[in-house]
Amino acid sequence: MDGDMKASGYKEEKPEALNKRLEAFVDTLAAEAKRRVDRRIIVENRWIEDLQQYHGIYNDAITKRLEESKSSQIFMNMTAPKTDTLIARLFDLLFPTDDKNWSIGPTPVPELTKQAEEAMANLDRLTKEADQLHEQSMAASQSGAPAEEVQGLETQKRVVEEQEKTARAAHDELQAILDEASRRAELMEKEIADQLQQCGAPAQARMAISDGCKIGFGVVKGPVAGGRGRRKWVSTKDPVTGATSYELQFVQNLDPGMHWVDPWSYYPDPDSQDVANGRGDLERHLLTPDQLRRLTKERDDIDKDVVREILSQKPSEGMPAYKSQINTITNSNDSGLNRNLYHVWEYTGPVETEDMKLLAAAFMPESSGEVDILTSYYVKVWFCQGKVLSFALHPLDSNDCIYSVFTVRPDEASPFGYGIPWIVRNPQIVFNAAFRMMMDNSALSTGPQIVVTQGLVHPQDGDWTLTPRKIWVRDQTKSVSGVPAFESFNIDSNQNELANIIGLARDLHDEISGMPAIAQGEQGTGVTKTAQGMALLMNSANVIFRRMVRLYDDNIIIPMITRFYHWNMQFSKKDNIKGDYEVAARGSGVLLVREMLANNLLMIAQIFGDHPVYGPMIKSDGLLRAIFRANMIPVDEILKSEREYRKDMAEAEAKVDPAAAAAQAAAEAKVEEVKVKREEVEAQTARVELEWSTRERIAQMGFDAGMNRLAEMLNMSEDELAEKKRQFDAKQRHEKLMLAAEIALQRETGTSSGGSV
Repeated sequence: MDGDMKASGYKEEKPEALNKRLEAFVDTLAAEAKRRVDRRIIVENRWIEDLQQYHGIYNDAITKRLEESKSSQIFMNMTAPKTDTLIARLFDLLFPTDDKNWSIGPTPVPELTKQAEEAMANLDRLTKEADQLHEQSMAASQSGAPAEEVQGLETQKRVVEEQEKTARAAHDELQAILDEASRRAELMEKEIADQLQQCGAPAQARMAISDGCKIGFGVVKGPVAGGRGRRKWVSTKDPVTGATSYELQFVQNLDPGMHWVDPWSYYPDPDSQDVANGRGDLERHLLTPDQLRRLTKERDDIDKDVVREILSQKPSEGMPAYKSQINTITNSNDSGLNRNLYHVWEYTGPVETEDMKLLAAAFMPESSGEVDILTSYYVKVWFCQGKVLSFALHPLDSNDCIYSVFTVRPDEASPFGYGIPWIVRNPQIVFNAAFRMMMDNSALSTGPQIVVTQGLVHPQDGDWTLTPRKIWVRDQTKSVSGVPAFESFNIDSNQNELANIIGLARDLHDEISGMPAIAQGEQGTGVTKTAQGMALLMNSANVIFRRMVRLYDDNIIIPMITRFYHWNMQFSKKDNIKGDYEVAARGSGVLLVREMLANNLLMIAQIFGDHPVYGPMIKSDGLLRAIFRANMIPVDEILKSEREYRKDMAEAEAKVDPAAAAAQAAAEAKVEEVKVKREEVEAQTARVELEWSTRERIAQMGFDAGMNRLAEMLNMSEDELAEKKRQFDAKQRHEKLMLAAEIALQRETGTSSGGSV
């Protein structure tokens, strides 16, 4: 926004008249603040009832009625476990310990993206064409084609290669632009993540989530300068004596920060359903005199003279009524609730042109530009008891609302949504009523109702209370015919019927809240016992959480990170992080059941990791990181970064001795050679053994036939024939042993001894 503005017609005014106009402007803001406070009384009464229900307390009207009827006052709190479960579940989903729930990327530029794709396609076409011309030229040269034809192909190839070179340069230039945009976006993401970490953003956001679940209205604010100030002892040296002294000073952090805002102190435009589209925002700060003094030290933009004037007066307003009600609910100390406090209001939003002229004249006398009626002016004004404590233009040139609101169930007519206590109010009422009836019925049905005819008997001790072994005395002077002195009547127990109502109320509680027992870690009867079935059921139970996470992403994450991006674009001195980016929320992306996600990731790694087509397309480091996150393992503590991995690989390669590597390669080659030769020898031995076995069988058959013929011719005895056969067998065994020895020698030396092998 242009800081040079001319407040024509106001600079010439006297200070007294200017101050009166300022007081009138502040009165207008104070009237708007009172209007919003009055408009929200109905909503705040509902918030009080929500907190009473969350803490298990009946309101005053119900408590009085139960006391008068002497009924049971038990409050079976089903609301607090549901609310706490949702809060814890959202904490776990929105703030994973090893990842962010948002990211920043360069804005897709259709023209650049399209040009890069066209450049890549053109480069591929020219590369293929150059390869084809090279093959044609080589084929023509080898086949003895005319020189003119070969020369023409060579000329065409050179032309295409020049075109290919130009296309590659164009493609590389476009790719460099896209890579630079991605690099800058990554640096911006790291810068914002560091700023959020410094101001404790997760803790601030968790407080807002808790408010959103309890009363339906959780508020965070940011970016604001002076994220987290701290006190610091600063040494000073006396210029005369040289003595060193120390002074405690407040050092303000000028980095942007995000803060939780008390929902009871934040008053958006009640006529707008979305706070981002309302007409300005008001936030009330309840300060003691000491806190008001401290404000002048923590903020440089506070007018100290105005604060002195306000401190000279007593606070004009007391503690808001809701403070006492909240303290009663939480059993907190009520001391200090009756004292008056300074109600310091902070207004952030648009002002009319005349008001802008007035503010410029009062607080920007050095400005010289005209205040244009067509320009919308957004300011930040602090005021208290009719005085302006601070004035500044809106911190962001974008004039975005610096407040963000989270609610479990949005309201279609106002920015104040509904929390879990309001959503489950009717089931809680039914549950409590049924339980009280069951307790009252149980008390009445524990013993009979005794009817005593007065005058006939009286207790010996004078006490009409029924106690064990009590003695009653009959009056002998009185007797009523047919009327017994005592009668007893039993009250029927309806516990089973009332228990059915309690069970129905519990089921309605689960259904209406959208959080079944399985979402709270309880497995009912009949639920599948398999891991895959449980994962599917949990995934289905997460539907309601997905909706709430998306509400948080849409209303908190995206607007807040976008405002931090605008802040850094406007105020950061780091030019290397600036660019045209867009914010993406990833909260709903972590809602898959971790076990199911881990199994799916492992399956992908096993099936596609070594796949010849799909394997090269997978980012191995990204897949490994996703597997670690799914198993809730801290990635950065175990997995090396890409820089560390490349460094270690380079060092390992540098440590390898070339001579040792060559020797190892030669040894491996020698081992392979010996292995091949051994396989050849074993194959040759197998062939020789087969051949010898065949020869042996043939020789045995021939010997048997010859001996039979010889026996017939010579008419030898069986003993002589057996002796001849033993001699032949001995000779055969000797030859076989010789052959085996020769084979063994050849295996050892690789050469034959000149025998049969």
